[in-house]
Amino acid sequence: MNYFSQFWDEEREDKYASWGTSTWYFETNDSDNVLKQITVYENGKILKYCKENPKDEYGNLATHNLTIDDCDGVEISKEQFLTIWS
Repeated sequence: MNYFSQFWDEEREDKYASWGTSTWYFETNDSDNVLKQITVYENGKILKYCKENPKDEYGNLATHNLTIDDCDGVEISKEQFLTIWS
């Protein structure tokens, strides 16, 4: 498994733009499929997506392959990811 984060310095372009900027956290497998995804917004709102919860009214689990290089991300540990996920 691979774990990384990416800071997104832009607001959403929908009615939730007031949530502010966000940091995204990803768990991917060796085939670069996104298995779990967390988005933490500046206002404290946290969105979590996985196979069991792939989408809701606010967003969805990435459906394309993703690597740390694709998003200029920062590697994080499994423990860091799971702490945020919990």
